[in-house]
Amino acid sequence: MKADEVLIAHHDVLRGLLGQLRETTDGQLDRRRHLRAEFLREVEVHTQIEDEIFYPAVSEVSPLLSVAHAEHRQIDDQLATVMRTPVDDPEFLVEVRMLEATLRHHAAEEEAEMFPQAHTLGEDRLEELGQQLQDRQAELARSGAMRWMVRLKHTVLRLV
Repeated sequence: MKADEVLIAHHDVLRGLLGQLRETTDGQLDRRRHLRAEFLREVEVHTQIEDEIFYPAVSEVSPLLSVAHAEHRQIDDQLATVMRTPVDDPEFLVEVRMLEATLRHHAAEEEAEMFPQAHTLGEDRLEELGQQLQDRQAELARSGAMRWMVRLKHTVLRLV
């Protein structure tokens, strides 16, 4: 898979998790907690693989890196609000919808603008980057350090 295909597939995972979270009801509080935690794990992995591998690789061909980094911070800020909002609070789903809108905007911008710019790197380079992204994504999914970092972030965000 090419790098953009890997990242679009992961954007789809993130969009799907938020869609599932948005569709929960007040009677599904454990499901909300589970989906929120799963989204936190996945978005941490996604941000890390983009920051470590993809963004440096496209820095020469895309002027959008500073925008992408700023949007990652916006997603983090909105996620922090979702993490701090009790799942039984009437505002919880409002905050989830705001996070979903922020993520959708970021992903759409990458997919429509940055990924086509990345194609100037050539198909072979995109395939190579895609393999690196998949390998790192799998490594982070298995990583005890990543699980620890996500648990720490979850705890800190819930306390602040």
